Amino acid sequence: MKHSSNSSNEAGSVRFLPDGVDVPLVIEESLLSHALRGGVPLLSPCGGESRCGKCRVLVDGETRGGGDPGVLTRAEIAAGIRLACRCFPSPENVSVTILPESRPARLAAYLDGKDLAGDEPFLPLSRTASGGNPLGVALDLGTSTLAGALVDLSNGTVLSRATADNPQMACGEDLISRVVFAEETPGGFDLLRGRLLSGADDLVRRLLETSPVPGEVTDVVAAGNTVLSHFLYGISPSPIRRPPYRPVRKEYPPVTGETLGSGPATARAQWRIFPSLGGFVGGDVVAGILASGMHRQEEVSLLFDVGTNGEVVLGNRDWRIACSSSAGPAFEGGEVGCGMRAYPGAIESVRIDPETAAVEWTVIGRGRPGGLCGSGILDLCAELFRAGIVDRAGRFTPGAGAGRRSTERGDGFIVVPREMSATGRDVAFCEPDLKSVLRTKAALCAAAEALLRAVGLPREAVAHVYVAGGFGNFLDLRSALTIGLFPPIPLSRFAPLGNASLAGALGALRNRRRWKEALSLASGTLYHDLSSDPGFMELYQRALFLPHTDEESYRFVLEGEVSR
Repeated sequence: MKHSSNSSNEAGSVRFLPDGVDVPLVIEESLLSHALRGGVPLLSPCGGESRCGKCRVLVDGETRGGGDPGVLTRAEIAAGIRLACRCFPSPENVSVTILPESRPARLAAYLDGKDLAGDEPFLPLSRTASGGNPLGVALDLGTSTLAGALVDLSNGTVLSRATADNPQMACGEDLISRVVFAEETPGGFDLLRGRLLSGADDLVRRLLETSPVPGEVTDVVAAGNTVLSHFLYGISPSPIRRPPYRPVRKEYPPVTGETLGSGPATARAQWRIFPSLGGFVGGDVVAGILASGMHRQEEVSLLFDVGTNGEVVLGNRDWRIACSSSAGPAFEGGEVGCGMRAYPGAIESVRIDPETAAVEWTVIGRGRPGGLCGSGILDLCAELFRAGIVDRAGRFTPGAGAGRRSTERGDGFIVVPREMSATGRDVAFCEPDLKSVLRTKAALCAAAEALLRAVGLPREAVAHVYVAGGFGNFLDLRSALTIGLFPPIPLSRFAPLGNASLAGALGALRNRRRWKEALSLASGTLYHDLSSDPGFMELYQRALFLPHTDEESYRFVLEGEVSR
């Protein structure tokens, strides 16, 4: 049996099942806070702000609150299901069962990005080895996902790869929520930093356990957004969320794992963290530029990092300009009632018959579907629009009744009926969900248009469009253009990069020239602050439609001429 070591000012405890973790009871704290203190895995994409409705638990014992009729059905409330973020224990012992859909599952993602192993000469960062077999680790510290690769530093061979959820997600799915958590929660900064370090250490230990070659980790190269880089380096990211949104630092001098406070797997290693460009354009973007090779090309390229905090880079070998747009977590499964991450049971692709509204879908794994991950959400929006079920403003079309049903969250399109779902509830997509997707896609598309406008280039000048991020591996580009996620550029110019951040970190680990190149990229790329761009809001408002107010520019996609 596991026990939390925290003390309490109240008698009793909260027992979390099926983990068997007892957490000292504090009646002023929500059940979600108890789970965080006890290290119990519980989904809370909104960071406990009562917006997502995904921290569902089954309560046995006297509690207060959490039975929100706007999120839970009457039957669920009667059965004892509560929202952990709104539910508070009584002074007596309480038993809390984490429901299957509220537990983080093993991430169903792959790491095959743009040539992760690389074909460049092997020039390791460390010229001398300490003894034994030296190993190196490349890390991508993502808002939602941690990814890593283990390298034999005697020959450059990639030995193992792994991914894991970022354990900080229990404190907020987006970066700003985590910064607020760090500021307003006693001990919040240390908790978030500790979760990041322990998550990275767990990942490295998995890499070592699955490696065919034993050895000691002597070098770590990590790429992450600016907020996570600050947490990792032990710096408060608070200034990033307030005007003028500048980080405390953009460069992070090399440091040993012991000094950094990393776990034992990398305590003796030298850590190098990719430099940032600005408050919301971090080292992961610099690593992405490095992996794409756009900085070596004469032709102009666009690089999209599609994630919760969407970043865009425009440029070539002579110049580059980058920006960040708060895209939101819609494509990570957040802010969408039926959304989930790319776990087994997530619907990853959708097709709708325009005549009958019959739905065909594919699901990750072999089980029943429990919701839609990002690629499925993207497909669904595009299919609803193509079938005429929703209009350009993201509203359900009057008279398009097929597939519609009244749900707890209002009128919705039923993707999977409750009798076929893993949760026993309809997988329903409602208007608020579509509005969330529209905000996400508008932010990313408008960011690219803002960069083009800033340098005075037309869309036609863009020769290559690179789509980075795990989501970029799976999305249907035609669906993406159908809803206007990207500017109207022919599909023949698009290329998915996969995990470009990890690929860039791996390239720097295997070739010290690439690390020096990354440092120069950071100083040679201009950061464009969209909050100071007077024309950005106009571009954003124009992009809040399907696919755009400039529908004519997207005509080639809507008419099927995708490679024009």
